Amino acid sequence: MEHIINVLKGVVIGVANAIPGVSGGTMMVIMKVFDRLLGAVTLNLKKLKENFVFLLTIIIGMGIGVILSAKVLNICFENFYVQTQFFFMGVVLGSLPMIYKEATKEKKLEPLHLIPFAIGLGVIIGVTVISMSATNSVITSLTPVTFFYLLMISVVAAAAMIMPGLSGSLVLLILGGYQTVINAVDEMNIMVLIPVGIGIILGILLCAKVITLCLKKWQRGTYAVILGLIVGSFYAIWPRETIDSVTGEITGASFEFNSTGIIAIVIGIIGILLPLSMELIDRKKNPEAAKSAK
Repeated sequence: MEHIINVLKGVVIGVANAIPGVSGGTMMVIMKVFDRLLGAVTLNLKKLKENFVFLLTIIIGMGIGVILSAKVLNICFENFYVQTQFFFMGVVLGSLPMIYKEATKEKKLEPLHLIPFAIGLGVIIGVTVISMSATNSVITSLTPVTFFYLLMISVVAAAAMIMPGLSGSLVLLILGGYQTVINAVDEMNIMVLIPVGIGIILGILLCAKVITLCLKKWQRGTYAVILGLIVGSFYAIWPRETIDSVTGEITGASFEFNSTGIIAIVIGIIGILLPLSMELIDRKKNPEAAKSAK
């Protein structure tokens, strides 16, 4: 029964990781598997062997969650681009109070933390501007350049994926690889998924200990950077028309205040309520933790 529950937890984490702005790391915390996962993900073969079944059940569940989500998300991007982007922006906005609470769990942020916040904000805006001027095509076949590109962004996304409050898929979206990955999962394009899979494994193995160390030693500074990244992501996610530099086709769509725009705003509000409701559920399940956080 424990293994089935772990698979179901993995499904929830996988769905969360597929939605930009929803933190898979936060979902791991809510599902009560975060500490065990980070402790199990190591190059220590003895620890890997001890936790093999646990890791396998979580990974299987995550795979199921991502595959189930990919089909729906692909349809949403193709047919409801503006509404989908507003939903993601809503989820990001709704996540901010929870992330701020994590950042100030020990002490309040100080004016000095504006520096790491500004660094995070600047990085996101800079990367977004660069990615907007680069190729906007969905990658369906590999060259040495696209293989390396997908590998690198997957390493970065994997590091974000395991950090509470930060979304790996949001990082993929900002770096311009999100729709490529979702499309590859939906169509089971194994060739494209190979560098993504390698990057995710490398990112988790290499970054798990570093992230744990940063959160222990420099919690507020680390979260200040995260808050800057997340606030900057509004600029990255805002719906806009882009020109595919390969085909010359216009992709995406800009926001307009019409019936579509009004529906997008309503969907954005629903997106805001999603992480807030998850936080409320977690507080009800853990009243002692909620009291100590105050």
